[in-house]
Amino acid sequence: MAEGILKKMLKEREINYIQVSSAGTDSWGSCPASLSAREIGKSEEIDLKSHSSRKLTKEMLKEADLILVMSGNHLDHIRKLNEDSMGKSFLLSAFPHRSENESFWIMDPIGGTWDDYRKCFLDLKEIMERIIPELIEIAKKKVQTPPR
Repeated sequence: MAEGILKKMLKEREINYIQVSSAGTDSWGSCPASLSAREIGKSEEIDLKSHSSRKLTKEMLKEADLILVMSGNHLDHIRKLNEDSMGKSFLLSAFPHRSENESFWIMDPIGGTWDDYRKCFLDLKEIMERIIPELIEIAKKKVQTPPR
């Protein structure tokens, strides 16, 4: 849902120089978004029908400029996969600050009720609205900085 929300916000702002992608630490890979996530996305004009999960890899971590996660468990998984990626990894709800405090964790609604998914969606949307200016500024600096 976070990927879909952010992609929609970037499209609305006509920002095409930020690539957004998601992966799961516990994903088996190639699973569609849940019915609840698809329904909530559709109600917000976010199409998740073609979304397919994929498992986070060390290569993905190396390629990413910024890694935003929902919980400290995700940070632990990143730490185990590639310690070097911790410098660019943040809890989504704490970004741009560093924290591993559980009060910043976003609970994954997987297996939960429609209301659990709706609450998670609204929380993610609120966070994305707050951080999108920072994300755009970071990306602008990266685009404007010539490669070494």
